[in-house]
Amino acid sequence: MKRRVLGFAVAAIAAAALTSNLSAQYGGGGGGRAAEDAKLAAMPTPKLADGHPDLSGRWGGGGGGGNTAQRFDPKGNYHNLRNDRKGSPVNQERDSGLDQRFIENLPQYKAEFWDKVDYLDVNGNVEDSNFHCFPAGVPRMGPPTKIMATATEAVFLYNQKNTWRLVPMNRPHDPINSKDQTYLGDSVGKWEGDTLVVDVTGFNDETWLEWPGYFHTNKMHVIERLRREGNILHYQVTVEDPDVLAQPWVMDERVMRLNTAPMVQIEDPPCVESDGANMYTKERG
Repeated sequence: MKRRVLGFAVAAIAAAALTSNLSAQYGGGGGGRAAEDAKLAAMPTPKLADGHPDLSGRWGGGGGGGNTAQRFDPKGNYHNLRNDRKGSPVNQERDSGLDQRFIENLPQYKAEFWDKVDYLDVNGNVEDSNFHCFPAGVPRMGPPTKIMATATEAVFLYNQKNTWRLVPMNRPHDPINSKDQTYLGDSVGKWEGDTLVVDVTGFNDETWLEWPGYFHTNKMHVIERLRREGNILHYQVTVEDPDVLAQPWVMDERVMRLNTAPMVQIEDPPCVESDGANMYTKERG
């Protein structure tokens, strides 16, 4: 009897620790982080020659992170907000799959497209192009890890298959590239106050918005917003795709810290997919 009580106590402690860890990771216990971010945001914001904030720098990578809120009930259990979203019978324990199925802010698809989302979820090891060496695309690859900015253009660098983007300022979309269908689309930027607004169009339909299975069409339109406060970078994305989404999806804001550690640039090795032929289940461990 004592052993059983002890077992229950250990299980309860472990569950409480897990809940506390998840709550802190996803927004439930970030008081210390918020206070530190506030100090960084209060620092002077560097300016470009034209007076706009200078977004240049390395962001995250030991000095940044994201806000991915998940909903818990009063007892600390996950609360599923997926509406018509069906639970996948596989991939529940891999690739952060369990966490990502309970993220509070998910793209809302028209009713007739949830079956496709479920199919892509279950068959992600075949259908996910990023799993097979292709770029993750915009907005899935998230904010840039380094920005080099001038008054006329910004260059975004990513630690993702040697990916980079050129964002020219204050000009229309390229008449050819914006009608093309590519993984990164055609980007143009402009300032709205102290916020850099990047308008992106001309996508193919091979990437996903997020894992698991949140697809889009080649008519997707993405608006990125980047705002610097001191040594903090705010990154927010709105996705419009009226053919499949019931409403525009405003992704959770990412808050990145300026990373002042010495930078060592390590080139990503060539991407060679060697796992597919050896996979006998749909788990992507």
